[in-house]
Amino acid sequence: MRIRTKEELQDCMSNDLGWRKKELTNLHNDVKTASSKKLPTALRCAVVLLYAHWEGFIKNAAEYYLIYIKSLRLNLNEVNKNILALCLKQKIKEFNFTQKATYHVQFVDYFTNNLGERVNFSETDSIRTGSNLNSTILEEILATIGIDFDPYELKSNLIDAQLINYRNTIAHGHYLPVDKTKYEILHNEILGMLDRISSDITNATVLEKFKI
Repeated sequence: MRIRTKEELQDCMSNDLGWRKKELTNLHNDVKTASSKKLPTALRCAVVLLYAHWEGFIKNAAEYYLIYIKSLRLNLNEVNKNILALCLKQKIKEFNFTQKATYHVQFVDYFTNNLGERVNFSETDSIRTGSNLNSTILEEILATIGIDFDPYELKSNLIDAQLINYRNTIAHGHYLPVDKTKYEILHNEILGMLDRISSDITNATVLEKFKI
């Protein structure tokens, strides 16, 4: 995939979020119109797909952003610490697992002498959602791309204790009755966070926050 302009990045995110919101809105409507007999099943299905779109959009949006940054062909000395850390990830990992002073010196030499190299990383390998995109993993993803986690930290309990817990219990084949009112809140909050992540990435792009 190629994303070379701000407009292309915005289109990719808008299209990706658009179809997800449409599907979630349809599921939300199914819940609102379901009979008392069908309501428990409708709620369980809605929660599982709410999580699926939560994970899917965040992963895709972060990758789209990295693809765009990579396409700019910037040098290491032009990008912020988040993108620089991503480019040096493998060498940092090697640095952490060795006690050899010779390698430590080599790392410092590389860091100080190669900042004129082009930004390079694997955008698909850089964004890991794990088996559950909980608040801790969200924080790591946002740190990777340089987006402030603070506004989302207030929603950590909702993400972990409700969205993730509900999804795991249902997806693993256990019966979990979902309260309709709690689902309504969860639906609105998750959609709100997805909109905010899209806006945060758009603002970071326009303001070129990936640069020093």
